[in-house]
Amino acid sequence: MSTGISGIGRRRLVGLSAATAASLSLARPALAQGTRARTWRFGSPLPTNSTYYQAMTIFADEMAKQSNNRIKVELYPSGQLGGLKDMLTAVQLGTQSMLITVPAWFSSFVHQMDVFSLPFLVASPQRLRNALEGPLGQRMAGYCAAAGFQMLGWWITGPRDMLNNVRPIHTPADMAGIKLRVIASQVYIETFKRLGANPVAMDTSECYLGLQQHAIDGLENPVTDIVIGKYYEVTKYLSTTGHVVDFFVAAMNKGLWDGLSPAEQEMVRQAMKKADDWQWTEQPKQLDAALEKLRTLVQVNDTTPEERAAFVTATRPVYQQFEASIGKDVIEQAIRELA
Repeated sequence: MSTGISGIGRRRLVGLSAATAASLSLARPALAQGTRARTWRFGSPLPTNSTYYQAMTIFADEMAKQSNNRIKVELYPSGQLGGLKDMLTAVQLGTQSMLITVPAWFSSFVHQMDVFSLPFLVASPQRLRNALEGPLGQRMAGYCAAAGFQMLGWWITGPRDMLNNVRPIHTPADMAGIKLRVIASQVYIETFKRLGANPVAMDTSECYLGLQQHAIDGLENPVTDIVIGKYYEVTKYLSTTGHVVDFFVAAMNKGLWDGLSPAEQEMVRQAMKKADDWQWTEQPKQLDAALEKLRTLVQVNDTTPEERAAFVTATRPVYQQFEASIGKDVIEQAIRELA
């Protein structure tokens, strides 16, 4: 897999794989003759102008191709099927087939997924992908399966940065009193409390209006999502803190997965692998473009290594705070594989 990363993308996504992914040698499995056509509903919180939706399209097209159109994947972007917690509940219950969302939202159902929200944990996106495709990812998939979710793929979003209307963020002291929207995750909430901010849990769909009406002063998101959401229209300052290197989890209802034949499961794996490889290659380019665009629209301050070190020190106690809910051994494994 050739990443084609240059410029800012190379600097911010250090270590993203430049190796070519080995092509799968298995021949495309055929559906048993006479199997009736089925439709899966695949939901996303983000609109169509994102790599996530394009990856969903690649997956859907590949499933149609491999199944001879006997498995149709219908795509529902922009929260058409509800908020993220609603979609997670629906997938868990089986009333929705699939979704993508970040680990922090999964944590309400699988506490161990909170490990990926610990601040300043991930050294590089390539280490993240290696861990997700290795023992740590397999362990997380086991926890999620027990909760009713079959993990299928992992799509990089990139570093999460801080955007606000009050002041540039250079030090933890600059966070004092800022009403910052965060994901409804206790790890996020406690992290930003330690930085002196006033964290406000809010669904993605409410963020723009919240900023416009001053219910919140800012938010933290990858720069691509900031551009997609047009949050630059209602904010002033972007600080490239990169406090979490985030990703989307593509998941399916576990019962639906278990009901597939081995040949059908292999189709899903191959279709998702194709979507994964494309998305991990394309997203860094989008991060480059988004940050360059934002430099023309808001005041951007690039966090220095010295400034970052102060944030790391201030937030390190969060790890110990969540040992009981995440599991000390899970945190230790994540540090070994990610840090």
